[in-house]
Amino acid sequence: MFKKLGENARPLIYAVLIHLVLIGLLIVGLDWTPKLAPQAPGKKVDVVQAAVVNEAKVQAEMRRKKEEDLRKKQQEQDRQQKLDEQVEQAQKARQEEENRMTELESQRKKIAEETTKQQQIEAARLEQLKKDQVTETARLEQAKQERAAMEQKREEEEKRIDELKDEQRKEAEQKRITEEKRLAEAETQRKIDAEKRHKADEEARKRREFEDQLQKQIESEVAAEDAEAREQAVLSELARYTALIKQKVTRNWLRPPGARPGMSCTIRVTLVPGGGVTDARVVASSGDDVFDRSVERAVLKASPLPLPPDPAVFEYLNGELDFVFTP
Repeated sequence: MFKKLGENARPLIYAVLIHLVLIGLLIVGLDWTPKLAPQAPGKKVDVVQAAVVNEAKVQAEMRRKKEEDLRKKQQEQDRQQKLDEQVEQAQKARQEEENRMTELESQRKKIAEETTKQQQIEAARLEQLKKDQVTETARLEQAKQERAAMEQKREEEEKRIDELKDEQRKEAEQKRITEEKRLAEAETQRKIDAEKRHKADEEARKRREFEDQLQKQIESEVAAEDAEAREQAVLSELARYTALIKQKVTRNWLRPPGARPGMSCTIRVTLVPGGGVTDARVVASSGDDVFDRSVERAVLKASPLPLPPDPAVFEYLNGELDFVFTP
């Protein structure tokens, strides 16, 4: 409202001034010369008195008009001053409002910029979090697959060990039955021989004792010769089959990255009849643990190993075989 009053103040002043000018022209244009009324015949008019009266009225009217104009002018000036003050106050209030709005806008922009910056930081953090989650999910999936593979390998190994144990139990049971049968036969033969000895007379017994002593001596000498020859034959056969064992282990051996030419180790293999491997361990290291472990895995993987069909060879080994592995 004050803004509109400020904008309309100047036209209003112009309108008031125009009215004042018109009033002034009207006053100036009036004929203030006293008019003499026509004299009636035989009547004397007091011209001087009328002129004085009219002049006094005119002066009084002029003073009244002038005072009225001054009063109106003062009122107009007071009104204009009041309007100017109101306009100035309105402009000041508008300027203060504009300043406040500018300050609010500046604060809003600052808050908006800070909010945008925080949103960008949060977006970057969420993006990194998503990447970390994807990486963690992939790692967990890989670990899960590795665990599954290890579990499957463990189950297969346990199954293989169970099969080896079953085979060992069967072989041990068969061996026990065979041994019991042999002992029973020996016991029967011993009883027969004892009965024959009891039936022989004293001379025959003494002769038989002499012959027995002589026979035992001969048998002992022959047995010693046979044992030596048998041992040589067993060693020769074992050497031939040891070469076959090395070949099979070499075929199942995977060369590790750090293996060097000329490396070798001595490995001890625990066997069951038929060539099955129950254990393999290095007893003379090559100096490289990775190489030693690869040889142990190769021996286990090559099971069953080739062995001579002669049971005496296995009895000679007593269930264990040492050989030098050189790739």
